[in-house]
Amino acid sequence: MPRRFARLFLISALLLLCACAKRPWPDHLLEVAPGLTLAIQIPPGRWQASDQPPEFLVADMIEHLAHDLEAQGKKVDEAALQDFATKRLAANEHFIFNPVSGAHLDIDFSPLSAGDIAPSRRMVADSARFAADSLIGEEGVTEVNHRVRRERVQGADYAYSLDAAYRKHDVPTRFYGLIGFVRDSWFFFYFTESGKDPEDYPEARCMLRSARLLPTSSR
Repeated sequence: MPRRFARLFLISALLLLCACAKRPWPDHLLEVAPGLTLAIQIPPGRWQASDQPPEFLVADMIEHLAHDLEAQGKKVDEAALQDFATKRLAANEHFIFNPVSGAHLDIDFSPLSAGDIAPSRRMVADSARFAADSLIGEEGVTEVNHRVRRERVQGADYAYSLDAAYRKHDVPTRFYGLIGFVRDSWFFFYFTESGKDPEDYPEARCMLRSARLLPTSSR
């Protein structure tokens, strides 16, 4: 790991400890799959939770898709892009976002298909590494430094994190993802900051550290 990136993670860890040492935030209970609830602490005031994607996220995806089509020399149909972006984002069960800065945490639970077998720990770790490769290949993303490591999420069978620092269209940006498996579902918690508010990343990390997966009947 480059020395500069190691220092960045150390600073981030210290900020995270300071942020999470504050009074606990209230629990939010989100239905994420049949019989399964996500309990997560969300700081009041700056963040909103919704089962619908925020408008800024839909607009960002439309812009990204339009750039891809233009690069391929294809016609851009705004109505079709709006429909496609909305449907694509609908794969997520919930969104937690800062409407001022544009930072967002996307929560996706994907149940196994009939006949599929539960993944091994190694398969979950590989999925986190594949996510890193996907990030590196995104348009406008440069200078990616990342780390994948095993994590503990209460209630999950396995979980791994992807922590990345990079430049998006030359703006310093952070990404943090939790990828894991619980019962019969993969889960993907993807946080992307906007580079506009330095409090977003440590608060998002605190939210994810508080995440617990509970049987719905246990509430």
